[in-house]
Amino acid sequence: DVSVEIIGVEAGGHGVDTDKHAASLNGGVPGVLHGNRTYLLQDNDGQITDAHSISAGLDYPGIGPEHAYLHEVKRVEYVSITDEEALDAFHQCCLLEGIIPALETAHALAEAMKRATNLRDDHLMVVCLSGRGDKDMQTVMNHMAAADNTQEKLV
Repeated sequence: DVSVEIIGVEAGGHGVDTDKHAASLNGGVPGVLHGNRTYLLQDNDGQITDAHSISAGLDYPGIGPEHAYLHEVKRVEYVSITDEEALDAFHQCCLLEGIIPALETAHALAEAMKRATNLRDDHLMVVCLSGRGDKDMQTVMNHMAAADNTQEKLV
């Protein structure tokens, strides 16, 4: 149904304008990895560069062929969310809903929260909230400790 707007969210890490992200559609170029032609994070010589995301599940220098196709035909709009934006959405979901989302999912939540402020009250939005955040608690706690925050923020 072409009337349905589809948004894909990539891991923006420290920002797509830096070398510390995993946004291969917004910050990569076409190339070949593992026998698959897709969008990749690579240098001028075609060597794969390191990807970065606070979410281990998004920390990869490429994208699957389905997403590459949907990007090229412009069926899906792909955006990126930084680590900080994802962590903020993670905390908001914990505090407001009592749900610990996976960090992968927190990227989608962050984009949904941004967009929701500009939508009509009767607009329908669906977010795929898959994954369990309990596996990410140590990562979040380590980040909070490094940022000199207290663990009370999780409660």
